[in-house]
Amino acid sequence: MLSCYSKLAVVFLALAATFGSSLVLAASYQLPRNGDDVIGAVTALTLTYEDTMAAIAEKYGIGYRELVDANPGVDPWLPGEGTRIELPTAYVLPSAPREGLVINVAEYRLYYYPPGGTNVVTFPVGVGRMDFPTPLIRTEVLTRIENPSWTPTEAARREHAEMGDPLPLVVPPGPQNPLGHLALKLGVPGYFIHGTNMPFGVGQMVSHGCVRLYRGHIETLVELVPNGTPVYMVNEPFKVGWREGELYAEAHTDLYAPNRPADLIRKIVLATRDRPTSINWQRVDKLALSLTGVPVRL
Repeated sequence: MLSCYSKLAVVFLALAATFGSSLVLAASYQLPRNGDDVIGAVTALTLTYEDTMAAIAEKYGIGYRELVDANPGVDPWLPGEGTRIELPTAYVLPSAPREGLVINVAEYRLYYYPPGGTNVVTFPVGVGRMDFPTPLIRTEVLTRIENPSWTPTEAARREHAEMGDPLPLVVPPGPQNPLGHLALKLGVPGYFIHGTNMPFGVGQMVSHGCVRLYRGHIETLVELVPNGTPVYMVNEPFKVGWREGELYAEAHTDLYAPNRPADLIRKIVLATRDRPTSINWQRVDKLALSLTGVPVRL
């Protein structure tokens, strides 16, 4: 497992130096130049009595679910004074093209590859619920929208009406609008990458298929991403990649279907077809069951 407990190893860079002074801090990494696939490092944090997993997730720009999964056995609401947790800030890059926006729904995470091919910026996201799954498609960013209105689908209006919270045909901008204050309109009608009025939903299955980010993260993203940027929405619960000659794997829960450990084995076989290495198969079996979302050296 990747670890670095002396200090926060993930470098939060002020992208304003490169992309403009209006940007907030974002998690940015230099892409490995040798064809490797793993970025970042897992770090540790000691909690105070007042801390909750939800508060820590938002403070450190991590999704709620990925933080909980990385720390099995820790009570998310009362972790306790002095509890030591891991921040899952290491990632095997998805196998999708390293261009534009890549959203891996299984890990509740978005990756943005700016033009130039030297860096990747990553953010946690909220995704679609089981009954409104985020579509697995290739599309593109059409335009940026400030203070968007929300036009609920018929299903959304029916659902809210059943809960005693009827919706208007159009929800105007404001604190009741789930799109937040900024959105990127996608080429698929009705779908957006947007902010949120409920930060707790970042890193969870909460939307009607759209992708939502923390306020500061969507502000950064809309500044970085030009119209026409390709968007790849994928579902990779198992990711496998190399780092400095060693093979790592990362396992998440498949949100919309049962996990298939055979998929992990298949990816390991493919990764070692031209780069033979010794594999600890007991570790692989444990990884396929634990689903912590933390890269593990095989």
